[in-house]
Order: sequence, then C-alpha cells, then structure tokens
Amino acid sequence: MEWLSVREVHISGGIRVLSYHRSSNFLYPGDMTGEKKTIEVQKYSSLFSDIRHLGLEVVGCDFFSGSHSEAPPEWRSKSSSGWLTWEQGRDWSFIANGAFKKGDSKLYDIASRISHQLRSCEWRVRQLSESYMDQLNAKLKSGDFKSDQRFLDGFTELCYLAAQTFLIDACTLRDYLIEFYWHVKPTDTKNITSIGPLLNHWKKTPPLDPHGVKIQEICSQGNWLDILGTYRNLIIHAAPLATAGATLFAITGTVQLSNSEYLPFVKLPLPSDPGKLKEDRRSGKHFDDPLLRRARFHNIIESTEAASAPDSLTYANSCLEKLSIWAASLAELSPVVGEVPVIIPIAGSLKTI
Repeated sequence: MEWLSVREVHISGGIRVLSYHRSSNFLYPGDMTGEKKTIEVQKYSSLFSDIRHLGLEVVGCDFFSGSHSEAPPEWRSKSSSGWLTWEQGRDWSFIANGAFKKGDSKLYDIASRISHQLRSCEWRVRQLSESYMDQLNAKLKSGDFKSDQRFLDGFTELCYLAAQTFLIDACTLRDYLIEFYWHVKPTDTKNITSIGPLLNHWKKTPPLDPHGVKIQEICSQGNWLDILGTYRNLIIHAAPLATAGATLFAITGTVQLSNSEYLPFVKLPLPSDPGKLKEDRRSGKHFDDPLLRRARFHNIIESTEAASAPDSLTYANSCLEKLSIWAASLAELSPVVGEVPVIIPIAGSLKTI
C-alpha cells in the first residue's frame, strides 16, 4: 500500500520523526553527532506504536498532503486514547450546530467557543513543541552540546512565552467548560461563567450532582485543575513564568532508545511550586531573598530542583489530555444532540441550506 501523506511526529524534548513511506522514516535532528538515524516502521498504522517501542513520548503529529506550501499541516495532539482533543473540537462543533438548529442561541455560543478553544489549545501545544525543536537545533549547532547543561539563549525565552500562552488558553477553556456546566444545570442563582465564582458559590452550597462533585474534586488544592489555574494566576498576576522565582534555564539531556542509541533533547522546567511563588511575591518575602541581590545570571534554578521540576511540553500535553477528557464528560450533559452540518444545494441557484 502506498503511504498517501507525509507525517512529522513531534516527540518530547524537541525530537522529530519524519515519515514519508515504509523505507523513509528517520529521526531528526539525529544522534549526538547530527547523523540522520532511520527507524523501522512495520506499516502505516504502526508508526506511533513503533516510536513508543523505541522509548520515545509522542506529543502529536503534523499531517501533510499535496504541496506543503498550499496550506498549514493538519495538526493533532496525541493522547493515550488517540486524537481525543481533535475529536472533541469536532464533537463540540456538532453540539453547536444542533443548538443552532434548535434555536438555542446561548448554547450555540458556548459550544462554539468550547470547540474553538479546544482547537486553540491543541495548536498552542504544537507551537510549544516547535519552540523546543528550535531550541534543540540551536544548541546542537553551537557545537558544545553536553548532557545536563543549563543554558540560556535567544530561543529559551520563546519557549517560555509559548508555555505561558498555552497555560492562559487552557484556563480560558476551563472557564468555558464551567460556563457550559452552569448553563445546562437547573438553578435559580445568577449566571456563572468562570471557576472562581463557582467555587465561591459552592462554599455555601456544595454540589450534589456527579459532574459538580467531580469538578470540585479536580479543583481541590494540589489537584490538576488547581495547579493549572495556579500557573495561570502566577503569570497574570505576578510575573513572567521564566523569572517569577529563580531564573529558569533550558536544560540539555540525552535519552537512550531501546536499540541502545542516544538522542539529544532539551527540557524547559516549570516552577515546582507556583502557588508559593505567587504568595511570596504578594507578601514581599520573595524580594527579601539574598539571591536577588546578586547578579541576575547567578539567580539560577538549582540543578536538583530543575531535575525534579515538571517539563513545560510534557505538562502542557498532559493538561490538554485531561481537559479533553473533561470536555468529553461534560458533553454528556448537552440538552441537544450534536448534529453533523450538511450542506444541501438549492436547485436552480448557487445558494445552500
């Protein structure tokens, strides 16, 4: 069977797999010397499992068809259950179409925004992955790539800017999902469109429905949606991600594949405790740190802390999967059935219905 599309698989750490057909599948940027390395792919559908068997983590994939200059790639982020985010972006657009046909303008608006924001967050992960590749390529081309180096160059800030943008867009999606939940939930209280007012409301009237109980659980201190919101609040209300505490540098590393070869990668660590950083800045304690009285480049995250800190790209991809699972669960509450848009030409005219 001929392989009909070119695929560029995004791997954590800035690594890529370029796949053209059965005999042309190779790792980019290659090994530690920059030499291109081919990989064996059994068949078209086994590409991602073959990559995982090498010991690599798939972030997503660009699908190219026809001339690459004609249109942007079809990007899909990869989750443990396939193309979940892409599917949810599609399914929420079907809910919006069903609401439109039923004349429910409010539901149409919310579902349309959720569909848009799912696609936006998915694209933000791609932008972050692209910035990782640029960072890795630049470091390799400098000629001094060694494992476990902490470094800062012109691409590092762009990586953290991409991470910030994802975190902000992810929390926008969070609030759209909260707005949908509250819209379809029978209630006499005022409209709620974001997480803060909902949690304040629940202080007096805790939720009893399964979806509300689940939302309260994932928003509890230290749970994943709480941590996501804390990162966003640190950025919006305190300081840029990379300099909110000790300066965050890029870190080099190598990964050993199942075939014993080594590949270079980069890591962009996130602050391990964004809540404490925000509170220390609010109280002024952060500015009493003697490290801040030294030169800026001496105020660097400690290597032991950096090793245990979350990686920006891995964290973003994991959060997107969790948001997509949550979106799929909430979609069950829709009062209208999602409908696939159908374009029907009107006979004798150029119009459609």
